[in-house]
Amino acid sequence: MKYCLDCNWSTTPSDEPSQRDRSRAAIEHHVATGHTIDSSASIARPTTPDVDSNLLVRDLVPSSD
Repeated sequence: MKYCLDCNWSTTPSDEPSQRDRSRAAIEHHVATGHTIDSSASIARPTTPDVDSNLLVRDLVPSSD
């Protein structure tokens, strides 16, 4: 699977069986939009876990203690 990190564009083997054609489509999307393309061996687009942003900030920012 090839997918865009900036929008919902993606292509999978079920969309286009040829790896070469999927790569070409990804390059064309990048050239047309300037968006970043990534690849995954999975058949579905990777997702980020649903985590409260306050939790992330608390864990990443050092305490003032």
